[in-house]
Amino acid sequence: MIRWLSWGKENFARACDIVHFERGTKQRYGLGPVDQEQVEEGLRRFATSAAILEAELAWRSWLVGDTVSYADFRMATFLPFNDAARLPLGDYPSLSRWYGQLEAIEAWRDPFQGLDAPALAPIPGE
Repeated sequence: MIRWLSWGKENFARACDIVHFERGTKQRYGLGPVDQEQVEEGLRRFATSAAILEAELAWRSWLVGDTVSYADFRMATFLPFNDAARLPLGDYPSLSRWYGQLEAIEAWRDPFQGLDAPALAPIPGE
């Protein structure tokens, strides 16, 4: 599990974060224009790390063992916001399947259910 947590932080989650920050967070909160160079760098990192995950997830259901673990949740931290980031998850069938398994977990899909949480500000132009 430690291997996936460490690798994910510096590779997959980092790539997702770079793209999401530019396409989502900055736009949602008026923090400046999208930096296309950063988006391209994030997409390059995403492609590299997603290919590694794709190869691993082609022969296993979850990252650690036979059931969902903290490593799966941590790796997927930015994916619930992929509507803004627009990462090409569809290019990676095993990665998409794995994320679909997480989406099937109600508490992951709707972590704020029952809470009085404000909605996210809209992203201009979407």
